[in-house]
Amino acid sequence: MRYAPIFLGLMLSMSPGGPRALAEDPRVLQRGARLIEPFDFRGVALQPGPLKTQVDEVRAFYLAVPDDDLLKGFRARAGHPALGKDLDGWYTSDTFHVFGQVVSGLARLHAATGDPACKEKANRLVEEWAKCIEPDGYFFASRKPNAPHYIYDKMLWGLLDAHAYCGNEQALRHLDRITDWAIRHLDRGRRVNDTSTEWYTLSENLYRAHFATGDLKYRDFAHVWEYRDYWDIYARNGDLFAPRPDGRRNEAYHAYSHVNTLGGAGAAYLATGDVHYLEVIRNAYETIQRDQCYATGGYGPDEMLLPAARILEKLGETHNSFETQCGSWAAFKLSKYLISFTGDAKYGDWVERLAINGLGASPPMTPDGRVFYYSDYCLHGGTKRNTDFGWSCCTGTRPQAFADYADQAYFHDADSIYVNLFTPSTITWNHAGDPIRLAQATTFPEGEETRLTVAVPRPQAFAIKVRTPGWLASPITARVNGEPVEVRPDERHWTTIRRTWNDGDVVSIRLPMRLSVSRPSSRRTPDAFTIGPVVLAFAAPNARPFARVDFDALENALVPMDGRPLRYRAAWDSSLVARPFASFGAGERYFVYLDPSMGSRIPHLDMQFRGRWNDAGAFRFSNEVGATAEGQFEGTGVRWLGKRFDDAGTAEVSIDGKFVAVVDQFGPGRDLPFDWSHRGLSPGRHAIRITVLERKADASLNRFVNVAGIEVLGGAGSTP
Repeated sequence: MRYAPIFLGLMLSMSPGGPRALAEDPRVLQRGARLIEPFDFRGVALQPGPLKTQVDEVRAFYLAVPDDDLLKGFRARAGHPALGKDLDGWYTSDTFHVFGQVVSGLARLHAATGDPACKEKANRLVEEWAKCIEPDGYFFASRKPNAPHYIYDKMLWGLLDAHAYCGNEQALRHLDRITDWAIRHLDRGRRVNDTSTEWYTLSENLYRAHFATGDLKYRDFAHVWEYRDYWDIYARNGDLFAPRPDGRRNEAYHAYSHVNTLGGAGAAYLATGDVHYLEVIRNAYETIQRDQCYATGGYGPDEMLLPAARILEKLGETHNSFETQCGSWAAFKLSKYLISFTGDAKYGDWVERLAINGLGASPPMTPDGRVFYYSDYCLHGGTKRNTDFGWSCCTGTRPQAFADYADQAYFHDADSIYVNLFTPSTITWNHAGDPIRLAQATTFPEGEETRLTVAVPRPQAFAIKVRTPGWLASPITARVNGEPVEVRPDERHWTTIRRTWNDGDVVSIRLPMRLSVSRPSSRRTPDAFTIGPVVLAFAAPNARPFARVDFDALENALVPMDGRPLRYRAAWDSSLVARPFASFGAGERYFVYLDPSMGSRIPHLDMQFRGRWNDAGAFRFSNEVGATAEGQFEGTGVRWLGKRFDDAGTAEVSIDGKFVAVVDQFGPGRDLPFDWSHRGLSPGRHAIRITVLERKADASLNRFVNVAGIEVLGGAGSTP
């Protein structure tokens, strides 16, 4: 069963009593108006190009995971024969379990690609999993799931999508059983920013369940989980970090889940027609773009929404810049709601940035379930790396998000087709009783042109509307069958060509791009280079090549490489090449942002570690007595970069082989400021060694020592 008819919301607004007159009619499932509609995958086919290549890789990966491995935990808990092997990682430990999302991803990949193997696998998994549901509706993979609200929400995704895209009629019966269990058992404490449950993401899928079934039980249960304490801040254009009306405040919010929850507000608008929910998501989008997003479209360093100043500071502190798979999925959903409700193309710009620089810049998963979790935009250099454990939460959102490329590409209304993404693809659309086919051919973003070829059985009058990106260097130009046509964007950022189309008509659209510097509006640096929606990164082994950058003339810093689209040489060093961030593979060192501080800090990536050290992204840490961290620097002083923790220990610091101090990193909390420095060295090159000691403060829970890097003091280009 699909969503209610496309123009239900518009019909309500035209009914004699208006929307308020119908508001109490339980038969009306959707009251919020969609100005334009996504195709819900119907008729869309990606063609050979970067997006299709990525979707095909993800589809092949998930089809190859044995059913028995995915089902083993459920069968063992239910006392059934449990064939297969443990997938290990978060999957086996029942931590933020992704089974429901895997089913959802397979169902959506079937809808996006037409591959029957995805449908068959999704339906098999649902059938076998359902055999493990207990009489009272208990459905988890173990007796101790770490986040029941979260896992229930992901099972809603799987069952609803198996029903919608794979025609699984039994899925709604299973949905009914597990929801009855959830109504009886899920804790309703609903604490703000409760990342142990992420309860505040539940309402979106419960509203979807209401739309699919008409059962008021789901609508009423959705209302229980609305995140009004948080959503209402956006509705009133308030400060996320100021005290709320109850006097409480948060210094940070978990990033992905606090964008994901906005899908609940979008679904609530569909269910109720209350414009309050629409204001929530419109204002949230503007706030996130203004205060939280990097040039790539990524957000949430160390998985946190933070005050804008802290977002910039984090560029110098962490390698965990953006939770890429989950964060892209949440942004895709929010943007799709907004495009549909408002009819405004500007929301497609975020989808495009993430399809190129976020999700689309991900390296493949490894066979053991290790995924590209964090994008790394650190000022001191980054690399792409997958997690060192398997089957994290991002392995669930990955197939959902990649499948969504197909549903983001085009929208429609009664008389127009809307081109949102510039990617090789086709769309077949029924207009006035005839099938209309539009085929898009493009090398974008390497090329600036996209060509749309129309196939119609007889002349047809309709409009083709093309998203007008915010990054354009100059206005879009268009030709039809080689002849120039006058076009201009409308107030909703669509460039429209309306005419009677004949079979074989060809529309050529040119999207002029320019090299730009992306920087925060309130500060000179840090800076990232972009060409159109593409973020560039520099291939370099360390930050030293950037010591000669003229930060007052960055607009003239790059020179195009002949015959190599989106490739540039640095004007100050011809051996230094900038190329798309997406082109970097796993393990390649790069720099996305440039800042004068780059020359004075040496990150842990450029230090030498001996013994057993763990990599936390922002720093490395060890509790192995005798483990060492060493770095070389040139200056008259050095600062050890790290944090204080309640499980930290002590370390001996030596410089040039001579004992300097014993330093204690213990602090009465987590992630507390730490500052240790040593000055008075003779000018020149020096070496610092940090050695983990056995001793620790009595109050410390362990003896961990952490090293984020070192800062050079008193050297050329260093901190005074």
